[in-house]
Amino acid sequence: MRKWVQILFILVAALVIFLPGLYNYGIIDPSDGLYAEAAREMLERSDWVTPSANYKPFYEKPILIYWMIMASYKLFEVHEFYARLPVALCGIACAVSLFLLTRSFLGARAALFSSLALLSTPIFVTVGRVAITDVPLTLFMSIGALSLFARCFGAHWISLAVGYSALGLALLLKGPVPVAMVAIILSIYLALTRPKGTEGGHHWWWRKLWLLHPLLGTAVMLSIAAPWYIAEGIVTKGAFLQEFFINQNFGRAMGTVNHQNPFWFYIPIYLGGFFPWSVVTLFSVRRYVSLLKQRWLPTRRANLELFSLIWLIFVLTIFSLLKTKLATYILPVAPPLAILAGSLLDRVVRYNNSKPLSWALLSFTFLVAPLLAIFAPVVCFKLGVDISTLYAVLGFGFFVWCFFVIATVAAFRRKTDASITSILCACAFACGTFVPTALQYHYIQSDLPLFHLLRVVVRDKAQVALYMRDSPAVSFYLRRPIREIRTLLDFKLYVESGRKPHYLLVTSDIMKQMKEPPSTWILLGKSSKWHLFKVDP
Repeated sequence: MRKWVQILFILVAALVIFLPGLYNYGIIDPSDGLYAEAAREMLERSDWVTPSANYKPFYEKPILIYWMIMASYKLFEVHEFYARLPVALCGIACAVSLFLLTRSFLGARAALFSSLALLSTPIFVTVGRVAITDVPLTLFMSIGALSLFARCFGAHWISLAVGYSALGLALLLKGPVPVAMVAIILSIYLALTRPKGTEGGHHWWWRKLWLLHPLLGTAVMLSIAAPWYIAEGIVTKGAFLQEFFINQNFGRAMGTVNHQNPFWFYIPIYLGGFFPWSVVTLFSVRRYVSLLKQRWLPTRRANLELFSLIWLIFVLTIFSLLKTKLATYILPVAPPLAILAGSLLDRVVRYNNSKPLSWALLSFTFLVAPLLAIFAPVVCFKLGVDISTLYAVLGFGFFVWCFFVIATVAAFRRKTDASITSILCACAFACGTFVPTALQYHYIQSDLPLFHLLRVVVRDKAQVALYMRDSPAVSFYLRRPIREIRTLLDFKLYVESGRKPHYLLVTSDIMKQMKEPPSTWILLGKSSKWHLFKVDP
């Protein structure tokens, strides 16, 4: 298959996985709503410098994610779809760039397998369909890391420009952490592969530094990111720099901000969110241990595998050690895991040992898959899934099963290449269908009820406030600042201000804490976790 045909194949596959269904669900709070609403507010007041949330300065993230969404709004319109579009395009670009940057190391087939493995990673596809920073970060970090890695093997100086530009964008998106991580990963790789004896002395390190030009790279990164940081520091009189660098970066590392979780938090997320590749790559543990032990690796493929392995282990370890943990923090391990999976699958094809694969596929296709189809209605019934969603799940499952039938037949006919490709297509098709279906179901169950209650607010031309909670979706849909009631004084000022009627939005967990709402609160509607009250003082 020619290079441009492969690129076109990956591009079409990525477009089909990320874009269809992106229009079918509204804001998913909190993060999806936070960035969509912040960008809308900035565009409303024509402010391209300082982010805001609910019309108040918001200093938790740098500016790039807001610029991306604002540009999308400016080109099209303010809508949930266009808030997510830049993130989805970053997911598409990540798959294509992974193929381009690994092809010279892995070979065309293994690079293709790696890109398809990335597109069939459930958590990567899920996060790529909501308006948050993690997929753009994964894109910039992977381009930066792989470009600098390629430069170590004599790639053209353009790879330096591409790599440092990508890291500059990462600095503008998430701050210094991703840049530091790439630098540490590359340093560990160079230390492990450094020749023994005098050959690996300071002269060897100087040659590598000359190749990478870190001072020039720092200048490139700062030329991209520093102007906004300086401008924001001036506009906010240092408040942003204090909040972002000290409270958010250092505070999250020490666990003093929020989202504190135990050390083992990422183990189930890694195994489940990156399935099946998190499990498939376990079959190559012996090879990975051997790579870590060797000083000199004979092939470019082995060197990229070692680099990817260091990348994977380092990110998982560092985020496990930090006290603040969210599931999406480890998304940057998706590209190195995809590289390891693609290389492993390519070795299966090259060795052409299809017998174990044949029997494994036969067992899954004609034993495990039918059992899953039998239990799917039971699980859907327990979750309260409507009949149309159940039919969609079973229909998508049937097409996935057809891919596995093709893979099984190809494996028994010793066409290992076709079999592996069919497996990858099955996994990618599963992600491209089940993920948007699950997101739409989650929206209908959790966030659509809020939208229905807000229609009552608009119909009655009422004021509305949030009680002991925040919800960016409310500001996004009503296009105005929303009061947040935290104290008795806040409540008193709210009911005494402005025109009547005064409404309150309260979540179920707050209702349980209250046990009984005040007698002056009149329940107008209850939908999912939300209660809408009219306050009659």
